[in-house]
Amino acid sequence: MVKVRMSTADVAAEVKCLRKLIGMRCSNIDDLSPKTYIFKLMNSSGATESGESEKVLLLIETGVRLHTTAYVRKKSNTSCGFTLKLRKHIRTRRLEDVQQLG
Repeated sequence: MVKVRMSTADVAAEVKCLRKLIGMRCSNIDDLSPKTYIFKLMNSSGATESGESEKVLLLIETGVRLHTTAYVRKKSNTSCGFTLKLRKHIRTRRLEDVQQLG
């Protein structure tokens, strides 16, 4: 049987993995579909050996999954109003904590 939703244990494991992203800044937010978003995070504190800052893509599909990815997906040409609102309030902000509620 194919897994459709994340369980509490799945979310707890992913929260533990996402804690390594604390301190990164959100450089942009894109929507792939009405319920799927990509947060582009950059490590502004230090650069890698090549001189570039570390970049991470965090994919969030509402109610289904969340994880980091290296695969760049095609995004829509026009962003929905919710994505524009997210960009307005979250862009350039620093990730301070990752925790599971409940």
